[in-house]
Amino acid sequence: MSKKEIKEENQNPEAVDAKNEATTEANTEDTTSDLNGLTYEELLEQVNKQKEDMLRAVAELENYRKRSANEITNALKYANSELLLSIIPLITSLEKSVENSEDTEKIDKEGIMLILDSFEKTLENFNIVPIQPSGQEFDPEKHEAVSTVNNPGEKDNFVTNTLERGWTLNERVVKPALVIVNKK
Repeated sequence: MSKKEIKEENQNPEAVDAKNEATTEANTEDTTSDLNGLTYEELLEQVNKQKEDMLRAVAELENYRKRSANEITNALKYANSELLLSIIPLITSLEKSVENSEDTEKIDKEGIMLILDSFEKTLENFNIVPIQPSGQEFDPEKHEAVSTVNNPGEKDNFVTNTLERGWTLNERVVKPALVIVNKK
């Protein structure tokens, strides 16, 4: 629609309605004259074809609505994944500092542990949960095997050690856990 037509429509909506009615009547007259030359069977065939086309269009529209609603839901549900990916290295660094600190720095270690606990509880409020794989069977969707060991006293294909925890957002793995797996 041109700017001139839009301007005319805004200034005189009644004229636009009259123009639309005239166009609709002309299209109806053309269709009626086309249908007058058809036999009863051809008319039934046309009606059935129009019904099929209408049902397909309705089904396509319904599928589109469902797909759009699903995409919007997922976009909202997993919108925090980029934030999580930028926060994970901070958590990992805090965990490593606690692991590598000596007993002489007990006060610092306790403070860092309190910060980590508070941070994890906040993340859990947003359905961001750590993956704790130690002692579980190796799952390639949740775990990334960095190394394997052969410990005769442990079950085959089980995680023996966790190097870095993994993280899930609304039960979707955002970062797999880095693990060592027992293989016989």
